[in-house]
Amino acid sequence: MTLHEALELGDTELVAFVGAGGKKTAMARLASTGARENRRVGYTTTTHMPPPEFPVVVSPAMDVPATEKYESLVADSSRGSAVAFGSQWVEEPDRAPEKLRGYAPADIDTLSATGAFDWVLVKADGARRREFKAPADHEPALPNSSTVVVVVASVKAVGEPLSESIVHRPERVTAVTGLDAGAEITPEAMGSVIASTDGGLKGVPDGCSVVVMVNKAESTSEQSTARSVLQSAFERSDRFSGGLITSFRDENCLAVSPDR
Repeated sequence: MTLHEALELGDTELVAFVGAGGKKTAMARLASTGARENRRVGYTTTTHMPPPEFPVVVSPAMDVPATEKYESLVADSSRGSAVAFGSQWVEEPDRAPEKLRGYAPADIDTLSATGAFDWVLVKADGARRREFKAPADHEPALPNSSTVVVVVASVKAVGEPLSESIVHRPERVTAVTGLDAGAEITPEAMGSVIASTDGGLKGVPDGCSVVVMVNKAESTSEQSTARSVLQSAFERSDRFSGGLITSFRDENCLAVSPDR
């Protein structure tokens, strides 16, 4: 099963990604799939992002009417081609040679409403290349018109200590789970963060589909652990439309229903 099939994407979608452990890879896969299917795909962020490996359009702050502010983006969003866009380049970025600054969620709502793109893919928070996270006060920055929110976590964090080398904002994970610094991250702890309104469900717009993606599940053991994470999340909230167990390295994508 491909990622877009597992997410049950239709002709017009705004898909926002939060969490850690595979957001950019998942977005790149969807962008490539959309381009192959002759869709107009836009790729952007409400924070910062390294530029992906397809055309990049830099359009400044959006403070003019929509028909003008998106003119350059619409011109470059020909069918069959994914386009990344941002407001400006970040000066002296950390952890990457180049980074683009994105847009406020409301601007992406406006962009989506123009119909310039069939799919708009949005990186809605940062994780500093960690395997797991819980959001800060200012995160995530989700567009209100998101049709799908994908909450990402890496199964590689399970069994590891709650520490800054594995987790982005470990103190936030402590606040949700009660785990002490250095304690082992269990499937139940990961599931509780994913299902918390101070964690994976923070700021999720009403009415959108919410899917949990447990990524980097490459071995049979890791796939079993990923399923335990999903079950833990599903037991704590009925907000999830479904779950995915993925390994982009191995091209695996398994859909898991919340009622299992």
